[in-house]
Amino acid sequence: MSDEVSQALQKIARGTGIVFAGTVISMLLGFFSRAVIARYFKTSQYGVYSLALTIISIDITLATLGFQISDF
Repeated sequence: MSDEVSQALQKIARGTGIVFAGTVISMLLGFFSRAVIARYFKTSQYGVYSLALTIISIDITLATLGFQISDF
């Protein structure tokens, strides 16, 4: 029983590490892409870009209503 529990905990820890690394990479890429867009486009164009991202995020949240796709 103890061996099964330790294997399960190792799988959970590995999955958590993968998700954490993916989240960090995603945040870094998002930061750098916004920095590049802010540097090379006008203020009004960056505003439109930010507004579009906000609207898309709200639409995705409303469309999914908090439910995530899961494989049962």
